Amino acid sequence: MDRVYLISDTYMKILHILDCIKESSVFSTDHLFTSLKDPLYRNSVFLLLGRLLNVGVGFLFWLMAARLYPTEEVGVATALISSLGLIVFISSLGFNFSLIRFINMNIKENVLSTSIVITTIASAFMATIYLVIVNDVLHSISLLQKSGYAFFFFITVVTNSMFFMSGEAFKALRDTKDFFMQNLVLSVRVPLLLPLVFLGNFGIFGAIGVTYIVSTIFSIYLLNRRTNITAKIDKGYLKDSFTFSSGNYISNLLYESPSLIMPTIILSLLGKEEAALYYIAFSISNLIWIAPMSMSTSLFIEGSYGEGLKRNLIRSGGAVLILLIPSIIIIYFFGNTILQLFGKDYVESLSLLHVLALSSFFVALHNFFVPILNLQMKVKELIKLNFIRFSLLIGLSYILLTPYDILGFGYAWMITYVILTVITLRISRKEGWI
Repeated sequence: MDRVYLISDTYMKILHILDCIKESSVFSTDHLFTSLKDPLYRNSVFLLLGRLLNVGVGFLFWLMAARLYPTEEVGVATALISSLGLIVFISSLGFNFSLIRFINMNIKENVLSTSIVITTIASAFMATIYLVIVNDVLHSISLLQKSGYAFFFFITVVTNSMFFMSGEAFKALRDTKDFFMQNLVLSVRVPLLLPLVFLGNFGIFGAIGVTYIVSTIFSIYLLNRRTNITAKIDKGYLKDSFTFSSGNYISNLLYESPSLIMPTIILSLLGKEEAALYYIAFSISNLIWIAPMSMSTSLFIEGSYGEGLKRNLIRSGGAVLILLIPSIIIIYFFGNTILQLFGKDYVESLSLLHVLALSSFFVALHNFFVPILNLQMKVKELIKLNFIRFSLLIGLSYILLTPYDILGFGYAWMITYVILTVITLRISRKEGWI
């Protein structure tokens, strides 16, 4: 918790410095607290805290899992958990974006209820399809062929979907404080690892599943305090948001699926240990990407409420840049020490961690470009951009994984984002954004 406080405090000070420079004013406590009334700052801070907490607890979760479970079992668990994430994203149907974009244009109760009900039904359907596929094709995750494990997986998928959409609802309502509380409850997954160790690799998944069930109940409770969630489906909202939802659905799948299916790909091509090494390195690198992701989401939220995009973009970009540089330096100098915390075997992924850290500048630029396209309803352009990302990342990974082991993914990741940066800059100049 001290680390979370330190990072959040530093982040707020950076935002304060940027405002003071812009207004040529001196520092004052009153100005600092006044800035927290700014929705961009307030939402960014709680989004940052929520994601820092989630990723930080995730770091502790995998650190403890690596100590309690053999590397091979961690590898299988990462593939299982990534499959869970992929199913939830497939089931979102783009409503996670429509929630934010259309909540200020429609009756919020109808928007929230419709989005949650439809995605919950979709998640139940997709979980069933996945379990059928596992039984017939994916024998590397054979434990799901047992009825008890399969049923628990099904329940976890459905509750995870509700948890995810509740979090998006908090963002849409500009109530990111509850988003933080939601992730706080999710922290319970860490101590659950110990009593479930007898289950092997399913003990890791079981800890996450139980926590999602509890967190979902808590999230729905928080959401019902703000609005009345019902089983009603608003056909008008569906009609108005269809193009935007479907476009972002395709775009989001193209964006998220490479990271979610990569553990399964590495498990198949390189083995269980390599899948575990990749997942730990990628999870650590996610700590660096929290700031640009949080600011990107906040830009989208504030832009949907009519706030000035260009001014917010400049302020956000400066803050993220100041945070990225020391984060990358820490990874380069202390990455070996961080990986040793998980066990000596995980130090083998140090080179991959270095490459992923260095790519952060390009990742941040891409993340800032996405809300601009969404706010201007340029969904087709976003789909094209993410299709390029998907094709490059999956294609290059398949080519480079065998000769370079897990470092091949790092090369594929870096090359992909360098190319995306070139494309992004060209589009921005053409549209007059820079």
